Amino acid sequence: MRGLPGARRHHPFRARRRPQPSRDPAGRQLRPAVHLGRPARHGHLLVPLPPLALPVRRVQTDVQPRIGSVNEKTKPTKKKPAAGPKPASAPPEGKKKALDPKQIVHAQFLAAAAPGSSLPAPTMAEIAFAGRSNVGKSSLINTLVERKGLVRTGATPGVTRQINLFEARARDGAMFHLIDLPGYGYAKRSKAERTAWGDLIEGYLKGRITLAALVILVDVRRGLEEDDLELIQFVEEARDVQRRPVEIVIVATKVDKIGRSASRSATAAMAKSTGRKVINFSSVTGEGRAELWALLRKVTLGTPEATSIPKNAEPEPS
Repeated sequence: MRGLPGARRHHPFRARRRPQPSRDPAGRQLRPAVHLGRPARHGHLLVPLPPLALPVRRVQTDVQPRIGSVNEKTKPTKKKPAAGPKPASAPPEGKKKALDPKQIVHAQFLAAAAPGSSLPAPTMAEIAFAGRSNVGKSSLINTLVERKGLVRTGATPGVTRQINLFEARARDGAMFHLIDLPGYGYAKRSKAERTAWGDLIEGYLKGRITLAALVILVDVRRGLEEDDLELIQFVEEARDVQRRPVEIVIVATKVDKIGRSASRSATAAMAKSTGRKVINFSSVTGEGRAELWALLRKVTLGTPEATSIPKNAEPEPS
């Protein structure tokens, strides 16, 4: 029988099964151990712990400072000024850009001859430029020598009223005399003045011993006119045994004013009617400058290049 109510007697087996709380040597109760993966045991009870109670591994990280706070490590540093472009180093001696020996390095005006006067005595081979008024002779000469204001240009036809003599020197030392002849075919001048210009031009073309080449300029939009054909015929008939034959070079100017196909057909028609090669030229774009200058150098320096087309050959469209 059970005993009377009172103080519960100590049972040795039950006390042995009951776990005792762990204590440190000073007798203080220690925190129960927490095991990951299974619920914690508190004495003889199973106590489920919330997730926040599980031990978390601490990881040291850099915390970004708040806006406005300045730390010694995060002090704003002054930006260095952007370095400018490095100066181009001088190219090695072996890779220097070769200068064009045919380039004109000096050009100047020498003399002029109006009706009733004459040019200085000839001293070297000369290249004359002829054509109708406002065909672009002055602009062509300026483009050839790479000088903008050597020859006076103007929109009004008939600006050139005299024979102008210019001297040009190339980088290789070659010297040239360039002759700007007055334009013909300008009807607003008096008949007497036009006759005087004609006599002046004819006298120069006939009697100038050093004349090596005559460049006849033709507006590509108008084509060869009667005055141009008469000038070609005059020079061909005025050949003199005392001087070498004058080379006639036909240049179609202002090719930038029309389309490419139109300029080809126009120059092909000119080449067919004259039997000579026609060079396209534009003082605006520079087209034809190198070709024309190379040809004039060959003619002037004594190695003329054939500018006429064989009779059996068909002229190539320029």
